[in-house]
Amino acid sequence: MKEKTIYKSVHNYTKFKLVEMLIKRHQEDRLNLDNLNSIEDLADDVINVLSYCGLKYYTKLKKEFK
Repeated sequence: MKEKTIYKSVHNYTKFKLVEMLIKRHQEDRLNLDNLNSIEDLADDVINVLSYCGLKYYTKLKKEFK
């Protein structure tokens, strides 16, 4: 049961950070998807957020499931 709690925590935090990034891009008027460069820029930001979230929980998950 503890695994589900950890996965839920990772899921919620990752979703929060992705939404936060999308809101920030929208406020900066950088959320348009009208060309390939802007789509690649958004994809880069998504990957950065996922990397950040993964690194945040990596140590915790490694200790938990070692």
